[in-house]
Amino acid sequence: KGTRETTLLIQAAEKEDAESARQHFIDAMIAFKQTSLVISQNESQKSTQTIVSDHGPTIKKYESNIYKLKIISTKLNADVDFEQIDQLLVLAKANNAKGSLEQAKEVLDKIASEGKQIQKFLYEISEQNRIHKAKQFVQKHAERINSLILQAKTFGLDKTAVDLQQSQVQLLQANSTNQIKQQFKIIIIHQQKVEQVKEINQTQLLRLQSLLVPLEKKAQNLADDLKENKMADNLLKRAFNLIEETKQDIKDLEHTPTKINDPKYLDLTIGKKIQTIKDLLLKAEKLIYISS
Repeated sequence: KGTRETTLLIQAAEKEDAESARQHFIDAMIAFKQTSLVISQNESQKSTQTIVSDHGPTIKKYESNIYKLKIISTKLNADVDFEQIDQLLVLAKANNAKGSLEQAKEVLDKIASEGKQIQKFLYEISEQNRIHKAKQFVQKHAERINSLILQAKTFGLDKTAVDLQQSQVQLLQANSTNQIKQQFKIIIIHQQKVEQVKEINQTQLLRLQSLLVPLEKKAQNLADDLKENKMADNLLKRAFNLIEETKQDIKDLEHTPTKINDPKYLDLTIGKKIQTIKDLLLKAEKLIYISS
């Protein structure tokens, strides 16, 4: 089981899965101690009088586990010093070969303890690497978050902008991947709010633009029917100019979206111009058809 859990620990470390790595770390440590515990239990059970004659299998398992720890250390660039545990392994082999089983058992216990410390250290390094990468991700998306804050302010979502700024600060100060994930979840929720308001505003802009389409079409039709009627020609020129001005006013609303949902403002600006265009076209139409 110790070998299996250590293998799973390697895989979890490579995938940067902190939760799985933590669990496999615990399971592997338990497995590391099982052999020595079994030895102790067998010695204490006098009724069975079981005597361990060889620690070879245990030594092989420990040797395999140490090899896997070295692989993890290399992948994490942890620069772990394995000299002491390697020397203990050599000593355990020598004692076992001489038949000094008690001494071999004591050395194996030390190896298990040393291995536990190395695993703990490697896990901490892995977690630090995860946090570092997560913070790099935060820095990479800092400009995007700033843009989102600006959009929230532009759309009049002041509270959303404040919440986003607070989340940004929390992200920069976060010292765990869970904290970073939590703040990004909050940011995504606020982003959805901004996108929703943006979509509503875009719909309103399209509605305003659609009001000009029939007016522009009518003005063009009247211009086609215009012959040599100077008064009607002047009225149509004013109408065309006003249509272009109104188009620009609607386009400018993209930069001041809070005004889009202000009926009073729209009535006094775009609404007033649209009504003037209608009046000009009506007058021009009368002049054209009267003269014809």
